[in-house]
Amino acid sequence: MKSILYNLSFLFCLILFLGCIEDDKFGLSDLKEIKTFEIPGQASGTTINSEERSISISFNIGEDVSAKVPSVIEISNMATISPTVEEAQGFSEPVLYTVMAEDGSEAVWTVIAEVAEAQPQIENSNFNDWYDAGGYQQPGISADETVWDTPNKGLTIISDPNTTPEDLGNGDFAAKLVSTKAPFLVRMAAGAFYTGSFTDGALNPVDPAANVNLGIVFTARPQAFKVDYTYAPGDEYLDADGNPLPGSDEMDIYLLLDKREGNQITRIGTGWYRSGDTVADWTTLEVNIKYGALSASDPEFEYANIKEGEIWGNADDTPTHITVVFTSSALGDFFTGAIGSELRINNFELIY
Repeated sequence: MKSILYNLSFLFCLILFLGCIEDDKFGLSDLKEIKTFEIPGQASGTTINSEERSISISFNIGEDVSAKVPSVIEISNMATISPTVEEAQGFSEPVLYTVMAEDGSEAVWTVIAEVAEAQPQIENSNFNDWYDAGGYQQPGISADETVWDTPNKGLTIISDPNTTPEDLGNGDFAAKLVSTKAPFLVRMAAGAFYTGSFTDGALNPVDPAANVNLGIVFTARPQAFKVDYTYAPGDEYLDADGNPLPGSDEMDIYLLLDKREGNQITRIGTGWYRSGDTVADWTTLEVNIKYGALSASDPEFEYANIKEGEIWGNADDTPTHITVVFTSSALGDFFTGAIGSELRINNFELIY
């Protein structure tokens, strides 16, 4: 009994002692991060830059962001935020949020709502931004901040990249795509540049199309596109087995507008240019986009037709994705073409 009373007395004294210690005796948290920030109606995930204390949220064309109440704001433990999550804000302009840590220190965060333009352009469509992907260059600011890709990721495992930046001077860069000899299994590898991404996982060297996820989110309806280019087909136009073919290699430049719902791909618009003509000097090419189904009377119908499993859409539909592809050998997916074919591109622009 005496032992129990002694223990209770000790515990009581300990509580009194701890209660007399100042709140900051063991240090208060200085964390003042915003971990999650979501607004109803946003078109994609939130981008949070902790170093710059900035948050970017994308919205579709026409979205009214003048009075939005955030749906979720998650901050550091023991911190507070002002304005609060319940307060509506005018996100038509950048909104400042102040996060106060437990120790009283503060950080000001800037939240920016980015409403898509009615006539948007594709990011980095002048091809001036390139980053080091580990011994070779890729289009974009970084792997996480790009909408363009190339087959370099797969090719550089066993060979040199065949899609590279070309410095034209004064900060102007073009992309150079060259059809090169493949080191094994297949005869050649066509240079390519496209919206989308190279797939993760095992490389399939005998089916190049399987290594690529084509297309990015896009909801506008351009009427045409233009791009500056040069082209020189290689000397020997051969099939996959190395047999000579009539004519010459051809380059491909095309744009597809799709409506993607679940696994269904519906073609809304098509703009395609294929040619084997030599174009030595920089030339501006303009290609109209045809909405609705192509017919057999369209000159590009044979190669621009929808793929198996796809369907034609209504000409008045709104697309959800855009695919833009450039390649130095039009039949490169089938290892048909001429080694040495070279396509250079610069200043891609959508026309409304």
